[in-house]
This record gives sequence, C-alpha cells and structure tokens, in this order.
Amino acid sequence: MNRQKLGMILFWIGIVSIVFWQGLTWLHAPVLRVHTAEELRGTFYAVDGVVGFFRYQIAAGLGMSLPIIGVFLYTTKKGSFSWLLAPLGATMTGVGMMWQSTQHIPALFGLGGTAILLSYLGLLWIWSRNYTAYQGIAKAGKMIQLMGYSFLLSTGLLLCSYVGDSNLLALTTSGLPTVTSAESINISLALGMLLLFVGQYLVAKNSKNATVSS
Repeated sequence: MNRQKLGMILFWIGIVSIVFWQGLTWLHAPVLRVHTAEELRGTFYAVDGVVGFFRYQIAAGLGMSLPIIGVFLYTTKKGSFSWLLAPLGATMTGVGMMWQSTQHIPALFGLGGTAILLSYLGLLWIWSRNYTAYQGIAKAGKMIQLMGYSFLLSTGLLLCSYVGDSNLLALTTSGLPTVTSAESINISLALGMLLLFVGQYLVAKNSKNATVSS
C-alpha cells in the first residue's frame, strides 16, 4: 500500500472518529450537566464508564491525530518522517488536560501572551509583503484568512482574561464585570477557524483553476 492510499484511509478513519466523538459528546454532556460523579458511578454514563472511555480515550484521540497524520502521509514523499510530528497537537491536548499546576504562574501567561502578539505581528508583516503576489479569488481568500488570524488573536486575549483576571485581586474586588464569558471565547474561536477554512478554500480553488487553465 502506497503512502497516499494509507494517508487517505487514516484521514477518513479520523473523520469518522470525529463524528463519533461529537455524537458521544451530545449524548454524554447533558447527563454530566445534571448529575454528580457519585450519582453516575457504575452506570453507562459514568465519567470513567463506557461512554467516557470511548469519548475521551478512543474517539477524541483518533479524531485529533489520524486526520493530520493522513494528510502528512498523503502529501510527503517516500522516506519522509515528518508525519511523526503530526500528533503534537493531540499530545499537547492530552498532556494539558492531565497537567494541573499547583499555583498560578504569571510569568507563563506573560511569555505566552508575548509569543502570541509577536507571532501575530510577524504574520501581518509577512502577509503584507506577499499579498500582492496573489490574484483574483485567491487575493480575497488571503484577506479572509487574515481576518481568521485576527479572530484567533482575539480568542487568545479573551482566554487570557478568562483565566488570568480571576487571579488579580484588584480586579476581583473592584465590583466591575471583568470576567470574560466562555461563550465569547467559543464564538471568537469558531469564527476564526471558519474564516481560515473559507480563506484556504478560496486560495486552493484559485490554484486548482490556474492549474487546469494552464
């Protein structure tokens, strides 16, 4: 079996896993919302029960890892092992869900926020230098992608406020509504990813049309 065929098989297994993951989430979350862990212990819906195991351990892991591994295999040449880097995102998610810091680390938030802002400014600079190289619908696609990145930056800032502001004594005692809502974070992230998808789709469509016409 060649790399491209294997890549496509893994990609679609990952897609099915994502659908399964979301289905289990819609089944599991409403029950978790109204019952304690003790009430559900030993049942089908227990946090460490059947649904939880397949949702977190199987479907989520495969859904996050296999699609990107499949894409790496599909697009790289024989002998390349760059696909081994593909599961890093899923690994970070798993580690992040298990790691619980014993105390708030302000320096970590400062370094992370600085990295996000500097990366965004660097992205703007590179984008401005290369934008004129695109034509037609691809140009619109690049503009939409940039809007998507701006929403991801917004998500980062909202998350910083959501997580960090509760640890700032002056803010929590000011009486002002300083805590960001989880809903605003969800909306910002969803819009960012959607705009990135639409922008990439337009760029890819333009490249496909250019290849056909040539």
